[in-house]
Amino acid sequence: MKPVKPKPSSTPSAPKPSAAKPRTSLKGDTNDAFAFAPLSNPGNVTVEGSVSSYKAWSTSKVLVVAAFLDTACDGDPAKASAQQKRWVTAALTASDMNAVIALREDIPGSPGAAITKVLRSIGDTRTVAPDASQGGMQWTIREQVRFMAALSSGRVVSRAASAYILSSMRPIAAHRWGLGTIGAGAFKGGWLRSDTVTRQMGIVDGYAVAIITDAVGPAVRQTDGDSAHVEQMNYLAKVLDRRLALESGRG
Repeated sequence: MKPVKPKPSSTPSAPKPSAAKPRTSLKGDTNDAFAFAPLSNPGNVTVEGSVSSYKAWSTSKVLVVAAFLDTACDGDPAKASAQQKRWVTAALTASDMNAVIALREDIPGSPGAAITKVLRSIGDTRTVAPDASQGGMQWTIREQVRFMAALSSGRVVSRAASAYILSSMRPIAAHRWGLGTIGAGAFKGGWLRSDTVTRQMGIVDGYAVAIITDAVGPAVRQTDGDSAHVEQMNYLAKVLDRRLALESGRG
């Protein structure tokens, strides 16, 4: 009788790692951040992540337009000349610097004071605008969400001015990255160099939102000659979109 060879003991194979869940939070991130608030409850602002600087860059162009409408037009866009309306369009769609400078020069008195007044009128007690180079001012994403929510509810300058600004915040095709990839209606971006922040604020699916990255990823030259972190902004927009889906029950 031949001896029976013992069967080799079988070692259970390690379970295959499951695919990582898509990211929906920026908690603990020190290179990126987002903020959002439902338009139905704009005081409920969520902010996650952080960056080293909140320089406004070209998002400040929206503030210049608002201050122009408030002071030079008494809050009525119909009082703007045809040329001034063309400047508003160029500033808020193509982020044209010459256009926003022209509008700023038409603000009587101190442009910084006029912009700061607009911000105070919607409850922003922190942000202070200078008379020139507004792109270099600090404007947090929390306050940008407050501003976008106020625009949506018609509280920036006047209902007519708010509606006019929102209808004008439609970036050209070359600038429709980031929030533009997740169905944003009105939105505006800001950028400068490869070593500075790139940011956007806007309205997405019933929320006022803002996203910002602190020089993460490659920088892409834009139509104005400055550079934006397009790839990272597209990624942050997707993270935000997944988060909003969870918040609203879509996810």
